[in-house]
Amino acid sequence: MNIKNLSLATLSCVFFVAFANAQEPSKPTYEKVVFEKNGKTYVQKSLPVYLKFSTTPDGKNYPLKSEQHPTDANPLYLDTEGVNYIRSRWAVNPETGRPVSPQREVHMELYADGLAPRTALKFSGAPKHVSGGTVFFGKGLSFDLTPKDGVSGVKETKYALGSGYTNYGGSVTASTEGAQTLYYYSADNVGNAEDTRSSNFTVDLTAPTSSHDIVGIVHQGNILSPSTTFKLTTSDNLSGVRSVKYSFDQGSDRGYSPNISMAGLKDGEHTLYYYATDNVKNEASKKSFSFYLDLIPPVTDIQVNGDQHKGNYLYVSPRTKISLSATDNRAGVKNIYYRIDGKDRFTYSNQFNIPNELGVHTVKYDANDNVENLAANKYLTVFMDNRAPETGIVYGKPQFFDRDTLFITSQTPVKLRFRDGESGIQKTVYNIDGSGDKNYSEFTVPGEGYHTISFKSTDNVNNVEDAKTSNVFVDNTPPEIFVNFSIEPIGQKGGKNIYPNYVRMYIGATDKHTGTETLLYSVDGGPLTKYSSPQTLDASEVSKFKKKKKYEVRVVAKDKLGNESEKTLEFFVGRAE
Repeated sequence: MNIKNLSLATLSCVFFVAFANAQEPSKPTYEKVVFEKNGKTYVQKSLPVYLKFSTTPDGKNYPLKSEQHPTDANPLYLDTEGVNYIRSRWAVNPETGRPVSPQREVHMELYADGLAPRTALKFSGAPKHVSGGTVFFGKGLSFDLTPKDGVSGVKETKYALGSGYTNYGGSVTASTEGAQTLYYYSADNVGNAEDTRSSNFTVDLTAPTSSHDIVGIVHQGNILSPSTTFKLTTSDNLSGVRSVKYSFDQGSDRGYSPNISMAGLKDGEHTLYYYATDNVKNEASKKSFSFYLDLIPPVTDIQVNGDQHKGNYLYVSPRTKISLSATDNRAGVKNIYYRIDGKDRFTYSNQFNIPNELGVHTVKYDANDNVENLAANKYLTVFMDNRAPETGIVYGKPQFFDRDTLFITSQTPVKLRFRDGESGIQKTVYNIDGSGDKNYSEFTVPGEGYHTISFKSTDNVNNVEDAKTSNVFVDNTPPEIFVNFSIEPIGQKGGKNIYPNYVRMYIGATDKHTGTETLLYSVDGGPLTKYSSPQTLDASEVSKFKKKKKYEVRVVAKDKLGNESEKTLEFFVGRAE
């Protein structure tokens, strides 16, 4: 754009302002404006620009027009982001009125700004952990916002964290625990506002919580057996547990892996210490549990308590307990020892179970007194029966299976088959539709409809099979027979219908549950014949002196369980009276 031979020029701009809808949380609306700083003029790029000039500093303004392109210049829109030039071809010496030498163009700058600032977010000061797309921060969290704008410069930066927008003036501390969303944006000096940006994160300021459980033998709350272990349970409601450590007495911390054994500890008083740290370095205070480790149990003789059955072996179950006791007529009993199946030797402290492994087991036990008299070894051999019996169900005839359903009748015999390969069967019971257990003998299922049979067996050491169920449908109802004719009756005789010659007779049967298996019929006492197609009946063979013939039709239908129905029909074929 060139302007020549003007001693003074005054440019003025007229702006139109547009408003944008606010987002949640509420965001102010920024007016599109002209901004001047350090001798530069910045215009919001989308605003129209009207150019005017004057020949004196305070004189009348005249609109600057374009003869070649009048619609492009009034108003004028700036096309270039950043600096735009309004120029005159050659500079003129105001004293001589002639172009200066050497020649130079006159540039008048106008800066267009149509781009919003860009704000960068940075978190600092706290441990960070990312899990499942969630960002967790620990204690000391703060954030910094750094805006950049390429033309008119940043006017302000605002953020919202849990409430409305606040002017950003420097690092902000985020000390509220829990899931949060940070909203932020910047606006430049000519009213370009950045789209609201957001960051989701969770602040975790709370250390994990821990507790312990005692797994195994415990006496009076804190007296433990050497086989007892500790299980530590730790939870953290935000960033999650990173590590769990424990120690005994004055020992060094160890990383926890289930379960904590007391191997290496001596008989006597001990203290377990433990604590946890989460993924953003929140560390819990140590917790402690004091206990007494007892490595010296009493001595036993042997007694079998609970489930047992004498057969080829002395059968026991997983519930059977073995207790040891001993007496000494002089010095008194000092210790009782036992070992199972020739394995490790144990000091007895409480009644125990036989190993829960099917088969023969041997318990060896002995006792010594306070003067080291050692009794002869004794042995007990038992058979561990830890397997429940197995029971099955067998349905006799008639029966029919269709659509995932077994159909029977109330005459179908039901049998149970059971077996136990160890201590043997003690009893077998069943019930129908939860009506109460009955001792088993062959039975039938009464009543039409669906029924559930539950059954189980118990062996001689009281191993009880999980109850099994079988569902059946009792169908005692035979098919329903239908006899239809191809034409309506033309009269009656003696209460029986009369049909015209060549009438066709249709026979059918439906069964509600299992379906019709056979459909038979006979005419006038003839043999039963399988029905396959409609029959045509007429009185053509009747004497010319008789007008009609009497028919007797017998129909028999059976369903797939043998339920049978029968229907007899009498009627006439010929001419009406």
